[in-house]
Amino acid sequence: MTDADWVKLGLLCLAGASSPGLSWLVILSMSATKGRSVGVSGALGHGLGITTFALLTVFGLSALLLALPQLTRLLTFGGISLLLFFGYQLLRAGTLPLPDKLTMQSGFIAGFSVAIINPKVLIFFLAVFGPFVQPSHTFETQIRMGIMAGVIDAIVYIVVAIAGITINHYLDGNRLTAINRAIGIVLVASGLLLFIQEISSFA
Repeated sequence: MTDADWVKLGLLCLAGASSPGLSWLVILSMSATKGRSVGVSGALGHGLGITTFALLTVFGLSALLLALPQLTRLLTFGGISLLLFFGYQLLRAGTLPLPDKLTMQSGFIAGFSVAIINPKVLIFFLAVFGPFVQPSHTFETQIRMGIMAGVIDAIVYIVVAIAGITINHYLDGNRLTAINRAIGIVLVASGLLLFIQEISSFA
């Protein structure tokens, strides 16, 4: 890849990680309710999940999903289910269903899991990251592409985790609950819209 290609890919990864969504909400909530160390641990886990997804894309996920389109639909419906579940929990309780004893280790696992099953991540890597993948790339180039995506993502979500502490300091419980419920409405609406779009594609 040329230097210009690396810059383009880096900017796309930054834009993808910086756009708010399900992952933002989970990391913010982890940090605000369980502490900065748990939030940062979740951010690092999310970065590892993104690295894993990027490497899978580089080493053949795009080709696999093109050959088995039903796998794409399965992953998409899994992500939609998660979106609807978190949205419902926010609407009902005003908080995400995080375990009472969320340690740094379990926070890391939660961050990794959200990155793997987030439909936004699947769409990003297939539609945006995928075109940069070329059979002529060396093994070193492929590894660097995956690591770059994960490092950029981890840095962005560490900032998000730190922001979660700041938000918690400036908002009281009632306001935070109201904001979470408003986000819940958005998540449920987004999940239903995605579900309708997927169902309509069967017609």
